[in-house]
Amino acid sequence: MKRQNLLPKFVFGLTIGTSLFWLNNSIKAQEFYHYSASFFNPTAFFLQSEDNPDVFEMLVMNDNFEIITFLLSNDSTATVLQQDQVTFLAPTDRAFQELPAELRTQLLQPDNLTKLLKYHTIAQTIQAQDLELGQVDTLLGDSISITRLSVGEGFKFKLNEAEVSEPLPARNGVLVPINRVLIPPGF
Repeated sequence: MKRQNLLPKFVFGLTIGTSLFWLNNSIKAQEFYHYSASFFNPTAFFLQSEDNPDVFEMLVMNDNFEIITFLLSNDSTATVLQQDQVTFLAPTDRAFQELPAELRTQLLQPDNLTKLLKYHTIAQTIQAQDLELGQVDTLLGDSISITRLSVGEGFKFKLNEAEVSEPLPARNGVLVPINRVLIPPGF
């Protein structure tokens, strides 16, 4: 008789415990993951927090961007990344390592470095109309082409010849990891 009374209580307790577990874990997941605020998910701006670091701080915090962070620290373009609504196309360290040695040497010249960094900076977040146009203007004044490629049931984007990884939302815009260094026209 006591066994029959314990079973409903056990099931009820198990249901409540499981519900609390899933609720607690989904809340914790939201503390460190924000939907991408970019052309992948333009509604994500509502989920961005003032507590997020700015674009430059995101670069500094990420070990995959040590080279671009170093280059930015030696150029005035870094101040733009701390202002409002900016998209920075961040080549990974591996992308810089794959450049020919003489091109890497050219990048260290101050004028070339500024051109390169401005070519990776967009003074706004990328919007749907940019996707429709298939290009976006950079701080350098030149455009970068945007190509949407179908992959299985999903899609991915390319900026010029660089493949885009999942964008990282920041307080003042978006950091977009790319697998190639974008070389400005006439460089």
